[in-house]
Amino acid sequence: MKMRWSDAKAQKVFHKKGIPLSIRDTIISNRHIHYALSGPDTLPTLVFIHGSPGSWMHYHQYLADSLLRSKYRLVAIDRPGFGHSNFGKALGLKAQAELLLPVVTSLKTDQPLFLCGHSMGGPVVVQLAAMSPETFQTIVVVAGALDARQEKPEIWRKIMQVKPLYWMLPGAFGPSNTELLYLKKDLIPLQQEFEKISCGVHFVHGTKDTWVPFENVAFGVQNLKNASFIKVDTLVGADHQIPWKNYQVLRKVLLEVD
Repeated sequence: MKMRWSDAKAQKVFHKKGIPLSIRDTIISNRHIHYALSGPDTLPTLVFIHGSPGSWMHYHQYLADSLLRSKYRLVAIDRPGFGHSNFGKALGLKAQAELLLPVVTSLKTDQPLFLCGHSMGGPVVVQLAAMSPETFQTIVVVAGALDARQEKPEIWRKIMQVKPLYWMLPGAFGPSNTELLYLKKDLIPLQQEFEKISCGVHFVHGTKDTWVPFENVAFGVQNLKNASFIKVDTLVGADHQIPWKNYQVLRKVLLEVD
């Protein structure tokens, strides 16, 4: 229920596929940031930021994909509070981005750097792009929440946050509950950051997403006025689980991103 692999298991899985995998752990402001990397730094870099709950291992299929590996050095990160990045200690949106930014920018070479964030990872990549506009060529927001008005009240989350009820939430669902409560408020100041984003923005969203409504895309298109370009891939009939249920579609988007 912690939704993570041990480093030994990850290495074993990739070794069986004959694919080299580097697993790294760095400390930023006394917090661990854990991530996996596949491919040479002579290629452009694509960084995956997972949703809530989750960990880097949810993108192992992408890191092992031969077509993606022919175009990118592929990286997937455990966000703060998940995987092996101080599991259980969730943070708000801005605090997460402040920890992730030094790690992501350390991956920058003379090749382009791209971000792909799903669900909760969507606002994270937007926040990162606002904090360091010159670093990224394009961010891909997959089923990402941007519009605070679209957030459901979910009173039950506040109830489950109270101990001892919080202790009943299994594994990664505890920190997930915490950060999603933060997000409902964090999306409001994030809107003030939109004007700082100058890189390209590519939205991928399903019309049948009941967790993060499709209306978030229109909000992003309307407000990201300084983006170098905005593209939208509308997945008719798709729900929130695009990275897994619509793998071929998302892979095609990532192969064509510029």
